[in-house]
Amino acid sequence: MSKCIILQNVGHEGPGRITPIFSDFGIRVEVRHLYRGDEVPTDFDELRALVILGGPMAVADIGKTEYPFLADEVSLLERMVREDRAVLGICLGAQLLAHVGGGRVYPNARPGATPDAATIPAPEIGFAPVKFPFPGGTEPIVMGAADGTPMFHWHFDTFDLPKLPAPVPIAPNVPPPPTGNSLLSSTAVCKNQAFRFKTRLFGFQYHPEMTRDGIELMLSHARPDAEKVLGPGAVELIREQTRTYYDRYERLGNRILRNFVQFLKLYAAD
Repeated sequence: MSKCIILQNVGHEGPGRITPIFSDFGIRVEVRHLYRGDEVPTDFDELRALVILGGPMAVADIGKTEYPFLADEVSLLERMVREDRAVLGICLGAQLLAHVGGGRVYPNARPGATPDAATIPAPEIGFAPVKFPFPGGTEPIVMGAADGTPMFHWHFDTFDLPKLPAPVPIAPNVPPPPTGNSLLSSTAVCKNQAFRFKTRLFGFQYHPEMTRDGIELMLSHARPDAEKVLGPGAVELIREQTRTYYDRYERLGNRILRNFVQFLKLYAAD
């Protein structure tokens, strides 16, 4: 029987609420801990959907000896993109998917005060509201999403939206397979926060899946990054944000995850 395989890149960024939500729909879930040496899957027969989680590494780290699994994830994503198979990439996973789809991945920055000024680095860590181009939307995975909902962010990079070259026509009067993208949400300092690529591949720069415990784990393992961006009081600031925003964040995150399942029909009989 096929299953959803979740690729976890680092110990402190786990699947969070993905596993129980998928299980509610009767989807078998297997988490592979790549940082422990688990293998990236190669057998498509068992693969109903692929989820790639976040991590502190970046697209620039592909090929480095300390992260041998990144190249394997890229190879798998290349196959998933060719076949338009169901993918949900989160944070690093979204960046890898954008990269495979031909999008540039680079440090997020906001423009300088003048046209000649250098861009200003703009990492996002903590809760920040997201906007949806079509609130309640025409894109099934964000149907019911509310503009301005605070989502949990932890990233230094951003990406251009992926778009493959137009394919050679298969035959006269036969439409080519989809190659393009749709922007799904943005924040004030990072336009390309989430996207659909082709038909069944989705990338989210922010985290729809985090539990309260998962956020605490991030704070304990990546405190220097938080303090670099937000200052010495970063941990308590994010804890206060969590107390204020988590319930609303969880509702929207769960909606996105359920939409991924429902509208891709992952729960249909094998």
